[in-house]
Amino acid sequence: MKKSRGSVIRSVEKAIAILKAFSMEKPELSVTELSQQLALHKSTVSRLLTTLEKGGLVEQNPETGKYRLGVVLIGLAGLVVAHADIREIARPLLRQLAQETQETVNLAVLDGDEVVNIEQILPDKRQVKNIGWVGRRTPLHCVSTGKILLAYQPSEEIERIITKGLSQRTDKTITDPDQLREELANIRRQGYATGLEELEEGLNAVAAPVRNHDGEVVAAVSVSGPSYRVSPERIPALAQLAMRTTEEISRQLGFLTSL
Repeated sequence: MKKSRGSVIRSVEKAIAILKAFSMEKPELSVTELSQQLALHKSTVSRLLTTLEKGGLVEQNPETGKYRLGVVLIGLAGLVVAHADIREIARPLLRQLAQETQETVNLAVLDGDEVVNIEQILPDKRQVKNIGWVGRRTPLHCVSTGKILLAYQPSEEIERIITKGLSQRTDKTITDPDQLREELANIRRQGYATGLEELEEGLNAVAAPVRNHDGEVVAAVSVSGPSYRVSPERIPALAQLAMRTTEEISRQLGFLTSL
């Protein structure tokens, strides 16, 4: 007797739930553990695991008898990542961030020893806007996006950039190597960077990192505007919004902290 379409769909949903039950904290799970966690009968879990194992989506540890995600998933994830265009993924989220903050939002990447804007969303209500056009290139040490991208570079790369010299754009630009090293360490601790009139007088910004599926920082998202609006008092709230945005972009690029 053939299974009904609804029965097949429910089986697929249960199989998906099994795959999503694995995490960094629990990379291996037994039939009993999955049964309890998903509120499914042991026989159902066992049957679905057998099917998933045949497809290479899970595998059984011969020593513990528990199951873990299979290597086939690595190849499938690679296909997704290979076709992921960071701008296409980020654009709707950047648009949402611009509307929430009513400030200019930029997506930037590292290009050589500079940071370059590859996407920009302008707010639709503000009369005064920061026009940091797409394609604009700036030094790493004096803008929030550049500091983010520099902070997560290997230490030898950071030292190479510092050794080249830190050009001064305004009287607030960080040009002291030790001060920059301290700021980069603080960025890694807090998860966001600021640029407070360091590139242009009267312009402030805050940025957060975007990670790829390997956890590498590959881009940065900034919120910027006039210093009287993007004030030091407002920075923490803007930073939280920027980090929430970059966490979702990172997730869509394959960076999952609990897979």
